[in-house]
Amino acid sequence: MKSFPCRMLLTPGIFALVFAFVLPAIGQYKEWRPVSPEDVASAKPVVDADADAEALFWEMRIDDSSSDDLDMWHYVRVKIFTERGREKYSKFDIPYAKGTKIRNLAARVIKADGSIVEIPEKEIFDREIIRTSGVKVKAKSFAVPNIEPGVIVEYKYKEAVDEAGASGMRLPLQRDIPVRDLVYFYKPYGTKDEPQYQAYNIKDFRFSKDQKGFWMAKRTNVPAFKEEPQMPPEDTVRPWLLLTSTRVQITNISFGGGISFVIKDPSNVRGYWGAFAGEKAGIVRFFTKKDKKITAAAEQITAGATTQTEKLRKLYDFCQTEIKNLYYDPNISEEQRLKMKPVKEIGDVLERKEASRPLYVDYLFGALANALGMEVRIAYAGNKANMFFNPNMTNERLLHLAAIAVREGDTFTYHNPGDPFTPFGTIPWHDEGSYALLVSAENFLWHNTPSLKHSENLYRRSGKFKLLEDGTLEGEVSVELHGQPALTFRQSYWDETEDKRTEAVTNGVTSRMSSAEVTLVSVENMREVSKPVLQRYKVRVPNYAQKTGRRLFITPGFFEHGIPPVFSASSRQYEIFFPYPWSENDSIEIQLPAGYSLDNADAPQPFSDPGKISSLAINVRYNTGTRTLLYERKFHFGANDGLSFEVKNYDPLKNIFDIYHKMDSHSISLKQD
Repeated sequence: MKSFPCRMLLTPGIFALVFAFVLPAIGQYKEWRPVSPEDVASAKPVVDADADAEALFWEMRIDDSSSDDLDMWHYVRVKIFTERGREKYSKFDIPYAKGTKIRNLAARVIKADGSIVEIPEKEIFDREIIRTSGVKVKAKSFAVPNIEPGVIVEYKYKEAVDEAGASGMRLPLQRDIPVRDLVYFYKPYGTKDEPQYQAYNIKDFRFSKDQKGFWMAKRTNVPAFKEEPQMPPEDTVRPWLLLTSTRVQITNISFGGGISFVIKDPSNVRGYWGAFAGEKAGIVRFFTKKDKKITAAAEQITAGATTQTEKLRKLYDFCQTEIKNLYYDPNISEEQRLKMKPVKEIGDVLERKEASRPLYVDYLFGALANALGMEVRIAYAGNKANMFFNPNMTNERLLHLAAIAVREGDTFTYHNPGDPFTPFGTIPWHDEGSYALLVSAENFLWHNTPSLKHSENLYRRSGKFKLLEDGTLEGEVSVELHGQPALTFRQSYWDETEDKRTEAVTNGVTSRMSSAEVTLVSVENMREVSKPVLQRYKVRVPNYAQKTGRRLFITPGFFEHGIPPVFSASSRQYEIFFPYPWSENDSIEIQLPAGYSLDNADAPQPFSDPGKISSLAINVRYNTGTRTLLYERKFHFGANDGLSFEVKNYDPLKNIFDIYHKMDSHSISLKQD
């Protein structure tokens, strides 16, 4: 079987079933297609009368017939209708995943008079974009020259993934723009039968047979998918397909499990997951096999520890710091890692003091804990960043290896030393509060993963400022990230340069105060996971305080200044979801300018919602001796499991955040002496 993005090994007999050949249909992607006079002249959208732009067609052809790589051809044609469309689509972004190559990208503009402008290849560039959900992705981008209402922009490119197959690939059935014709052509690997797939958030959608071994699936007049602030993961609400396949699989060869054959019946929930667990049990047997060297090492590492938690912490620290995790070594490429000596037994990792893959670090941790008599399992969990998983979803591709689970009393703790940025006792937010399938060598069970509390996911921010007579604010800032904010930042920027990290900090300030001048930026403790991520910078903001006559009006809540309301829309389509609970502790000092004194130093009354999910308290004081305004703010959200809300609760939730926004926008007046 081939899978996306990596391939499983197959027997030679299965390879013999597939022959790669060039399709005449692919040729149509090398040339531009004719544009009809009707499309050039059209002045109104078809799918959505209020649309600013519309895709006349969005086509993707997936050729999975090769036994080597996965090739995909894209062809998109977009019509611009309004001034807003001109502004919005003045730049096009083509996101792509790590390991994917974008080739032969070409773009052009067809003007309303029929003339054509080709976009030069040198004007196509790479950049990072951040989606509404906060996810950072890479994209090929190009600007559209002289774009105006009435023009057509079209582009085409080839997407190639080495050593991959389409099985496991996700196909969106709704785009961010209205689409007249959304079309997929798919040639599956090793079969001429109808493709196997699972459809989510859509009914009655099928492939029909096309030419040259391809199958076609098509949707017409598809409205745009519109993201909303704090919405559930897209795969929970957006229609999409998961390409699957019937697998002939050799399992557990590298882990001593031999050849096994299992039947996975999606209609039998327990039977399906039992078969999945049976496949993975060989991995547990592999790293829990008795080994005197492992036992001796475990006893030596945990010497002096008296409780199980203390022992686990020592084992965790050893695996995370003493085993060189080559996956995170920027000087070693993926190709070099693949050529390294295979791990035949987990003792190899201990002996070499290095691991070519993070999971070997996790397995070593599990082996050491098992050697001390602890019950150890592999935890497979859903990813909340993609979709809300539950065991009734009989699809193993919705799970990933999340951690090593260790029984402690009547519960389990979860450990992931293979990620050098995950502290002991923590798992990433997308694995928290999720169903986890815990697999041992003999059986499996389901368990809900724990979550950090809002007090553990802390932003601790401080600033010492001077306010000048002209309203300019300048000073020094320190921001500490604890818990999930720290882990997310580390995982997002561990492989970036120092300039990229400091740029992210700078952008966080200038995105809400465009006139801010940010200098001397530093990011500390990126690799010291027992400490918070520490961001420092100096800042100067002209006209921060508004001058009116003999008074200055200042908003002392610097860290919330310029942030718009969380919810601005009057209505809501999707449920509301917050990734994790969090808290914010702010301490700000502002020295007043010479010749000014405090006119009033009132503070908003503390507020807490009726469900005790959140609260905000602000305290304002004035030190007459130093002529300094002291501002303290304490906020938290997500207590009592308050992270997901139905649409019917949108209005009261919006009202709560509007109250917080008003409190954070509270201003204080200063008068000239």
